[in-house]
Amino acid sequence: MGFGRGFRRIIPRRVVHLVDDDDEAAGNDRFRQAAFSCNDECVITIETVAGTDASVHRDEVLGVWTAAFGEVNDPAEWAISPWDRHRSRAGYRLAVAHDDGRLVGFAWGYTGERGQYWSDFITRELGSKVDRWVGGHFEFVELAVIPEARGRGIGGQLHDALLANLSHRRALLASSSSPDDPAVRLYSSRGWVSLATYGDDRQVMGRVLNK
Repeated sequence: MGFGRGFRRIIPRRVVHLVDDDDEAAGNDRFRQAAFSCNDECVITIETVAGTDASVHRDEVLGVWTAAFGEVNDPAEWAISPWDRHRSRAGYRLAVAHDDGRLVGFAWGYTGERGQYWSDFITRELGSKVDRWVGGHFEFVELAVIPEARGRGIGGQLHDALLANLSHRRALLASSSSPDDPAVRLYSSRGWVSLATYGDDRQVMGRVLNK
């Protein structure tokens, strides 16, 4: 997957540090890092990694997952699926946000293909409404920020970091179908559109990344 050289993301207030693009050219799993001031007292560091570099974040990601979504039934099973199962897929990348060394949010995704559960599910359920979007798309799988760190722009920065310089033409995600849901408002503000709804309150959203 290509990550264009010369990437510079302007982040509110001030950019503190960016990982050298030579890391990317050398094929390193740590793609880039940026820091932004979210107010006068805090500096949030956003880092995007893939492959083996993502593995070191497992336990702290689980901690954020628990704070954001609730306790998992079995942490050992969670480490196998979804964590390792998703991390092993082509195009996997993880964006993490730290506040003074503490993980406060994450996002991850990978290349979605036919034959994977979710791709096949939405194709079967929604047919022509999503068919041309499915296969070779970037699947935006998770985005979470701990409750006490919300409202500071961290979710938006994680979203942008995860999608930065992808070579995929299209991206897909599943979300609530409520326009009042904070996540849906975030996605809509970033150019995602609703493709179809399913179930009681779910929808598939899509975004064109490259034409």
